Amino acid sequence: MSVRNLFGASPKVLYTASSRYSGKINVWEKEGSLVLEVGGYPQSVSLNTPDLPQRYWYKAVEEVSSRLNEPARALLVGVGGGTILHLLSRKFPRLQMVGVEIDEEILKIARQFFELDKIPNLEIVVGEGGEYISSCHGDPFDLVFVDAYLGGNFPLHFEEEQFLTQLRRILDLGGLAVINRTGGFDRSAFEKLLFRVFAKVEVVKIPLPGFLGGMGGNFLFICS
Repeated sequence: MSVRNLFGASPKVLYTASSRYSGKINVWEKEGSLVLEVGGYPQSVSLNTPDLPQRYWYKAVEEVSSRLNEPARALLVGVGGGTILHLLSRKFPRLQMVGVEIDEEILKIARQFFELDKIPNLEIVVGEGGEYISSCHGDPFDLVFVDAYLGGNFPLHFEEEQFLTQLRRILDLGGLAVINRTGGFDRSAFEKLLFRVFAKVEVVKIPLPGFLGGMGGNFLFICS
């Protein structure tokens, strides 16, 4: 899905950067709404996006929140512009959150354009998500949401059983591990891998809105 498909005609670029992790980064604007584009893919949007309830970020948080009862702690691997974090905070105002992001340029943009620092009860950690999870030995999390892409690519080591075992380890009893995937991967093989680690795996497809729905979308793997 391109930014023009997301926004329609005539968006303008407000900011351009590049980083060794994410490649080319653009912030697009149309009528006050913003999109963070990384590696040619929209990664985050501002909360004033007119059709936000039809978009992946909103629907993902609705799917997750319907399965949780007043979670206390959440970890998000892959902060991006912070759309998921904003929406989780609105849904659960007392939720204590940790966001892990490897790319400091992305965090700079999230603070400048997407009001990352206005999210309450949020700790930001600069680092690699797998390393953070492996070294995490504090209180367990009720939710771990893996939404990490380097440019448009899902980190391959997040498909390894060792990473998924560590992910399960830091979950509280009754907690959820949620992994967002887009196209271009073997869904069946990934699902089988998840079942080797988790007792329950649900797959929720979030299609692109409108006429784009048949062209792809996101798959949420919700594990417990």
